[in-house]
Amino acid sequence: MLRLADQSLGTMRALLVSKNKPIFAALIGLVESAIWIIAISQVIKDIDDPILISAYASGFAAGTILGSYIERIVGVGNVVVRVFCPVNSPSVAESLREKGHGVTVIDGQGKDGPVKIYWCVISRRKLKSVLNMIEEINPKAYVTTDMTSPISLKK
Repeated sequence: MLRLADQSLGTMRALLVSKNKPIFAALIGLVESAIWIIAISQVIKDIDDPILISAYASGFAAGTILGSYIERIVGVGNVVVRVFCPVNSPSVAESLREKGHGVTVIDGQGKDGPVKIYWCVISRRKLKSVLNMIEEINPKAYVTTDMTSPISLKK
């Protein structure tokens, strides 16, 4: 159980570092390392016990999975959403803007003719509601998402 907790925290810490949240990552690392010391000391005391070693390794694997689920729920960071639609299909820009999202509209040329491409950067926590909104307005839209790290050039 200790290794499960420790590894879950480690997974979240690594994801927070990648999302440029070093203070939160450091605080999690503090707790993570204390748990790890307790867990490894128990394994080392009984280094010949295969059950203890298996439990430690299983906790590591399960903690990685649990940590990624927790991080997904917490939803730290931003996502860029790109919506590709034929030019004559319903626009998603107005609805997204009404909900406070900035949207950039680009004219493009697809395989079957002219298209509109809508770009929007949103909080990961809002991704599900934005995707539901897009599906309601234009269920045939092609949507892609990617993690992003917005940087402001304002001084």
